[in-house]
Amino acid sequence: MKFIGIAILIFALSGCASTKSISLSPSQEYAVSVQSSLFDTLRIDSNETSLFRNGKFIGFIRVEPVPREIPSTSDFLSKLRSDSESETVETNSLSFSSGFKGFSAKYRNYLTGYLVNEEHPDSILIFSFPEEEFDKIAGSISPGI
Repeated sequence: MKFIGIAILIFALSGCASTKSISLSPSQEYAVSVQSSLFDTLRIDSNETSLFRNGKFIGFIRVEPVPREIPSTSDFLSKLRSDSESETVETNSLSFSSGFKGFSAKYRNYLTGYLVNEEHPDSILIFSFPEEEFDKIAGSISPGI
């Protein structure tokens, strides 16, 4: 009887466990939330954060400056999108009501997002994750802290 009670308690507690989102802010213009169950290790370089689980690469978040010689953010995104398209890469517009615009490029089972914060268009957020995780991560993007 004692064993059954402990088993029920463990089962109940495991059902209450939740997966937290970790907010990563690679710059003041961008923050991205990623479920903590997706990764167990971060590698932080100067402008890129790579995520790993069990030693296997999962995805990355990077911020790059937008070249100053580009006449507009829209021109920059259009050129980047056309350069990304190929027979093996499919692109789609990403729409956000929160002041970000951009597109995604699908290659194999990964989606890579290219987003610009319309209030601070001097940098671009580039992030890449498995297709099944991408929408959840893309939907979490907000201005950085």
